[in-house]
Amino acid sequence: MREPLVIAYVGDEARGLDIVSSLDQRLQRPARAVTIRLNRLRSVLADDRIDCVFCGPALTDGDIQQAVFDIIDTRDVPIFELTGDVAAVPDGVEIHHLDPTAPPQVNIQTLLGEVLDAETEQELTRGPYCYLAVDAEDTIIDWDPDLTDWTGWTPAEAVGASLWNVFPDWENSDLATECEQLREVGGETDLRVFHNETRKWLHTQVLSHGNGGLELYLLDVTEFQNAGGRIEGTGARFEETLDRITDAFFALDTEERFVFLNSQAEFLLDVDAKDVTGIRFWDAFPAAVSTEFYQEFNRAIETQEPTSFEEFYRPLDRWLEVNAYPSSEGLSVFLRDITEQVTLQENLEQLHDVTRELVVAESDREIAEQTVTATEEILDFPMVAVWRYEKSTDTLDPLAWSDKIDDRADEMEPLGRDSEFIWEVYESGEMRNMGFIPATTATSHHPGKVTSELLVCAGEYGVLGAYSDERDAFEETDIRLFKILSSTVESAFSRAERERQLARQNERLNDFASIVSHDLRNPLNVASSHLELARLSEDSTENLDKIEQSLFRMESLIEDILARARGDEEIEKEQLSLTQSAQQAWQNVDTETATLKLDGDAHFTADQDRIQQLFENLFRNAVEHAGDDDGVTIRVGTTEEGFYVADDGPGIPEGQREAVFEQGVTHAEEGTGYGLAIVADIVEGHGWQVDVTDSEEGGARFEIDNVYSLRDPREV
Repeated sequence: MREPLVIAYVGDEARGLDIVSSLDQRLQRPARAVTIRLNRLRSVLADDRIDCVFCGPALTDGDIQQAVFDIIDTRDVPIFELTGDVAAVPDGVEIHHLDPTAPPQVNIQTLLGEVLDAETEQELTRGPYCYLAVDAEDTIIDWDPDLTDWTGWTPAEAVGASLWNVFPDWENSDLATECEQLREVGGETDLRVFHNETRKWLHTQVLSHGNGGLELYLLDVTEFQNAGGRIEGTGARFEETLDRITDAFFALDTEERFVFLNSQAEFLLDVDAKDVTGIRFWDAFPAAVSTEFYQEFNRAIETQEPTSFEEFYRPLDRWLEVNAYPSSEGLSVFLRDITEQVTLQENLEQLHDVTRELVVAESDREIAEQTVTATEEILDFPMVAVWRYEKSTDTLDPLAWSDKIDDRADEMEPLGRDSEFIWEVYESGEMRNMGFIPATTATSHHPGKVTSELLVCAGEYGVLGAYSDERDAFEETDIRLFKILSSTVESAFSRAERERQLARQNERLNDFASIVSHDLRNPLNVASSHLELARLSEDSTENLDKIEQSLFRMESLIEDILARARGDEEIEKEQLSLTQSAQQAWQNVDTETATLKLDGDAHFTADQDRIQQLFENLFRNAVEHAGDDDGVTIRVGTTEEGFYVADDGPGIPEGQREAVFEQGVTHAEEGTGYGLAIVADIVEGHGWQVDVTDSEEGGARFEIDNVYSLRDPREV
């Protein structure tokens, strides 16, 4: 096969491309029009097979100038333009200006006359297609001499005659209809027509050009049509064998025309064998010219060596694995759709990146939120939720979910064991894939009305749920990737839990003495106060009871802190009342000049002793900053995601708020700098967050958020 003529076309594909699209029909060797953008011109010209550059009519004068500079800096090739704009060029460089109003065949002739040398001038005559052109009145204005052999009309006789006088049986055919339509809307089309007089089947390409004229390219495909797409020299048995193989297969002849396609190739390439048999591969798939198909097919035919490659073919939106085997008869090509494998590999690489992000996530909620984002963006799941098992309440609590779920679910609530399907997944570890959900019941876990669901267990930590409004939305690849992600999430939850434990142990070991001395101050102060009162009182029973209560509290604190320092005690969560926990802590703090007000109750799961310490330290902090002579009012209430402790004292300046939770930092005269650090430690140990701001009364307000187990007492 002869080396193709390759033209780099720069500009709008919709205009001017008709001039170069029919070149291979006028030549005895193939022609390639490689459409590129201006910013890629230099890189394309690095290929020494480019024969010339054609600048389309959509380019501006500035673009033409830039194209000229890029060309002369890179390659010495002819330059053609159809814009009418003139670019400044150095001496010795010529731009060939084509007339945008001239018929395409005139500009084609000019282009070829500049590109082809004298030795190949014979190629200016005709290629495998026979050619003719008509004006707006269907009068023939150009006639290929090769048409004389089977029509009997010489160029002298045909030029000036009506097309329908030369081909009378086509006057009322589909060809006439297509010609009339092209005159109205422009463009090009191809179809097969039968010439009754010679009994020939002709593949006919029709192109429109200015002023209503048409160009027709005719190729004799009678042999292919009569063979019904069979490979010449083969029988039906061999054809049946090729049709039964699992790979797509097609065969090209030495002119790169289709001679056979099996049914798998028809399906994969989205074509009908009878429509493309006898058509050149590049005419059927023009976008393949600028891909590996063009380079590898030509290399295989030139070297007679097999080739294998993978290529993404954009018009079909598919990755293809191609194996091509050349012979003296043409090229045999086997195709496999590997889009799923390539997509799987890309998704696996992206999930690997997600793993690195989950490894550094600081909280369970952050892990869940990153999981939802990754599932939406990488796996393209429309709705996702992460459910975390909460041991104290024996529920699966929602940590994070897609924004689309908020549009259909009033509220995401913890799920008890009556939601049997999601609990079955959690306890058995077996995934659940429902391609059609007929109805939503009171015990359904999915967010509102959905059609498909996919549930995958994340070990002992919870369940990942994916939902869709489409039937059978989740395929095997989706399930496989979702399972991989769930394993990563399980590891992330486990790591976060271990790190929280280690952080707590290290913190307690490093600050053991300071914490002991600070936490014991509250009950010691209470005991000392009541000891003085007992000495002054005739009946000391009540004061002695308070002293005894403080001593018990001190003993409990000492045992608890020693156990935490040794690392042999875990957080033991149970269902707690916000108001009861606050009132109990209030009894253990010297608060004679302070007042406690409770603004609503809530239930949540936490370690009772740690929560008591948290409230004691926050109460003590408010009293110390208010001063001994000033009465302070302390309020405890709920927020949307947790609770708060606020006072009407002097508050904390904004510039000091970031440092107040650091150990040793205090702005009170009698403070030790450990109270709020202990609060931060307790909050972190529960997986919550703490922040400080101004209260409504101008004092300090401590907000504890992300208490995802928080519920109204009426729900318990």
